[in-house]
Amino acid sequence: MAQKKASQSELENLTSPEIKKIIENITKEYGEGIITTLGESKFKDQPTLSTGSIILDHETGGGYPLGRIVEIYGENSSGKTTLALHANIGVDIDGLLVLRPRHGEEAFKLVTDFIRGGAGLIVIDSIAPLIPLELLGNWERPPIGAHAKMLNNGLRQINHEMTNRETIIIFINQIRYKIPTGFTFGNPETTTGGASLPYYASLRIKLKNKKEEVEKGGKYIGIKICAWVLKRRAILSQVSSKDKKKPTDIELMFEGGIQKEREIFDLATELNIIQKSENPELYQKIEQEVFETINADK
Repeated sequence: MAQKKASQSELENLTSPEIKKIIENITKEYGEGIITTLGESKFKDQPTLSTGSIILDHETGGGYPLGRIVEIYGENSSGKTTLALHANIGVDIDGLLVLRPRHGEEAFKLVTDFIRGGAGLIVIDSIAPLIPLELLGNWERPPIGAHAKMLNNGLRQINHEMTNRETIIIFINQIRYKIPTGFTFGNPETTTGGASLPYYASLRIKLKNKKEEVEKGGKYIGIKICAWVLKRRAILSQVSSKDKKKPTDIELMFEGGIQKEREIFDLATELNIIQKSENPELYQKIEQEVFETINADK
């Protein structure tokens, strides 16, 4: 579950008779699980679902946290949908549900229904097409901030519904650039939909296409992308602070998806299981031979 319930005995051991009475009354009126102890809510025991990437699982402390909202964002052709689909590996494809809501409010209503029904994973691809109902048929004079308002209301609703549930919701989003005003400060990048999704998301992963191809026998068989884990609210305690915002390289094959052999090699090097030679050329030669052998066997 997203958050463990504090047992009645634990609460009794930690509280005075007056507080116990209040807890009993609140539990009777609002139900079990409305009150928890901080010790029972520690993030170190947060269950996760693998991202499909070994190195991203390492960087995030295990993968996508259960019962949480996740945002994967980046520019076009940066592997956002591919990464989200890797969380579906092992799922019965024939039984996988694909929904096409007519507007944003309907999308959030459907998501709410599936959360209540116990769905394990929901992927929204993507934020930009979630058109608010009030915009339909009103394109000439659209209300200011309608999209951000709709997202804020929808996210607040599903965030409430996810309490004590294990549903993972992955939102795919795009990078936009702030309109220049004459004075440019900070990062010009922003994301679609305002500040609501970055606030509600427990995990945010940014992807970027490195514009580098993976080659085999003179043919391009994949691309290289870079990933940043920019927010990991539920699992920060499991990840070293020095690794925060560290970029991670991932190879995406056109056939087969994430190149896990490459990730094993890179992670083993990072953890000093494989030690780099003092001679960079020798290390690069060995690395090249390893992956030529791997690719030849595929």
